[in-house]
Amino acid sequence: MRAHIRDARAFWAGVIFLAFGSFVVVHAHAYSMGTATQMGPGYFPTLLGIVLLALGAISAWRGVRAGRRTIIGAWPLTPLLFVLAGVLAFAALITDWGLGPAVIALVLLGCHERLLRRPLEVAVIGAALLAMATGIFIYGIQLPIDLWPSSLW
Repeated sequence: MRAHIRDARAFWAGVIFLAFGSFVVVHAHAYSMGTATQMGPGYFPTLLGIVLLALGAISAWRGVRAGRRTIIGAWPLTPLLFVLAGVLAFAALITDWGLGPAVIALVLLGCHERLLRRPLEVAVIGAALLAMATGIFIYGIQLPIDLWPSSLW
């Protein structure tokens, strides 16, 4: 019996989750697992990979078993490229420029279309995300990263 893909979006989302989950599980085994009470560096990534594998399997199965046929339309490349540019800008800025400029660049590039239509909304999103990131990463778990470039002070 041959399976037909009824919901292409759900099926291919599941395949992507399965691929990422497999990658994470395979590479997490390079680190020691530890136990549930004394977790090693490979414990959380392994659990995360297993969750990704489960979600991927469920999504792919739902794509095959869907009641109504759904196809994938054309992909808008401009938003995809801007989101990717935001993530790359964050990675490039976080070490030398600090968390503040990295988060601001991420939000400005990730919300580029909304920035043109609703700049105040993007400013609020950026401020809230920066406040949350500062609270969690700098004050909460005390990561050794600067909030702003040290050359400003």
